[in-house]
Amino acid sequence: GDCCPSVDGTMLSCCSAAGPDLVQLKTSHGTHLAATEAGALFQASGPLQDAGKFSVMANDDGTISFKSKFGKFLNADEQGKVRADRAEALGWERFELGRGLNGSISLASRFHKFLTFEKGGLLVARSENANESFVFEMFDVEGPGQHFANDPALPKLWGMHHWAGFDIDAPEAWKVWTGEVGKGITVAVIDTGIDYTHEDLREQMWVNPLEIPGNGIDDDQNGIVDDIHGADFVNQDGDPMDDMMHGTHCAGTIAGVGNDRQGVAGVAWRGVRLMALKFLDSKGAGRISDAIQAIDYAVAQGAKIASNSWGGGGSNPALRMAIEHA
Repeated sequence: GDCCPSVDGTMLSCCSAAGPDLVQLKTSHGTHLAATEAGALFQASGPLQDAGKFSVMANDDGTISFKSKFGKFLNADEQGKVRADRAEALGWERFELGRGLNGSISLASRFHKFLTFEKGGLLVARSENANESFVFEMFDVEGPGQHFANDPALPKLWGMHHWAGFDIDAPEAWKVWTGEVGKGITVAVIDTGIDYTHEDLREQMWVNPLEIPGNGIDDDQNGIVDDIHGADFVNQDGDPMDDMMHGTHCAGTIAGVGNDRQGVAGVAWRGVRLMALKFLDSKGAGRISDAIQAIDYAVAQGAKIASNSWGGGGSNPALRMAIEHA
């Protein structure tokens, strides 16, 4: 396989290159599509086996193709016969993907006929009625070079993983490293604040080691009372609770707890400490002077990375100086 740095950075370990993305085609009958070595297709029930896993490929003409575990492509001929027995995706093996409600999809052959099931359960490509052709749901399946989180909302995070390649290949990275080991790194989220009580974030919040929670005293003498998880520069206090949720969204993308069977998974499942620095109000508006205060606070408190998902206005020399100082 390809050589990859080990997690401790002191030696090299070998890991296999990621293969094609795998999917499961679940049917409207509660079964899933599967293929035999001979190319026959059938509806399978029970636990997903390798025969029900298809690698999916996005073609340059906007169509998609599916390859069975036996290396043969799903295809539909002019008579509507559907099999998985062709070695290349040149014509009959290309399908147009349609999206319906509740995550359902339709597949149309190159002859503009939709895949549907006949009464006996046989899959054919003969229907011209698009509205009756949303007979599948397509689900990601973990491949040998990937590691998926078990968080239920993960499929909605197309930026983390998407079969068409519009992603950061997060499952491939998680196969090597998820952030569970190490001293951790502090990331300042300079935004609308963070809901530090959120179930996917509360364990990830940075805690000011020099501040005693709730005593009403500026213990660390930085001018902000009880700045436990960060600071609010809109209201000039120590409570950066999010009242717009944009900062919370960003925080979840960065470090929502992963593999905990709830919510989403961030890029880093563990090992990140989120510092909430609020300078944008409930309408998403803020002042440059407050943004500068947030940046300066992050530097003073030792944050190594800052998330700045905001913009607007022209260049500002004071803001530029604060960024350069950071």
